[in-house]
Amino acid sequence: MKNHLSGKKILVTGGTGFIGSALVKGLLAAGAEIRSLDNDSRGLRTLERAQNDVEHITGDIRDPDVVRKAVRGMECIYHLAYINGTEFFYDRPELVLEVAVKGMMNVLDACVAENVKDLLLVSSSEVYQLPPVIPTSETAPLTVPDVLNPRFSYGGGKIISELLAVNYGRKFFDRTLIVRPHNVYGPNMGGEHVIPQFVFRMKECSTQQPDGALTFNIQGSGEETRAFIYIDDFVR
Repeated sequence: MKNHLSGKKILVTGGTGFIGSALVKGLLAAGAEIRSLDNDSRGLRTLERAQNDVEHITGDIRDPDVVRKAVRGMECIYHLAYINGTEFFYDRPELVLEVAVKGMMNVLDACVAENVKDLLLVSSSEVYQLPPVIPTSETAPLTVPDVLNPRFSYGGGKIISELLAVNYGRKFFDRTLIVRPHNVYGPNMGGEHVIPQFVFRMKECSTQQPDGALTFNIQGSGEETRAFIYIDDFVR
């Protein structure tokens, strides 16, 4: 892997996010030359140990001029820029979809214009929603169970991104790779995801009920399962 990536010029969109920043560090360790594009909503602290080794562009993935500038001169694009967080899915589904669709289109159009023929899209297990079988095959249907439920804006946007990447890739790219991670966790993930939320809620419950069994409210029946992957394992 290191030999394959050594000296390769790679743009990581969403490069200061939780997964993006870890990926940037992993690619640097493999010898790649990295440019990062992000609106820095999480701040640059995620790249603080690697800032001197990364060319960083602060900008909006929805701006085609910014994206084309970022893509220019690159050999490969790792596209991660997206909006995450359940509160956004419910409160701003139109923004989630705007970033998904405009961001993907801008990246693809910039790649075509700048003759970049290698794309890796980080999608999500959310494209499966309610799979018929677990473990789930990559050939399982991609679904949006209810278009009226804003919760599915995230997974729906990922499905659209995959469709765009596959069909542009078929015509314009030498390689199009899509990965669908399941619930990546680890340091710097932020407090809005399921593992830290469980910890915060358990702490609150234990404070309110210092003696005896805890009453802990959950969604669903309690029989549901989730697959998790540690950030370092995903980056490898």
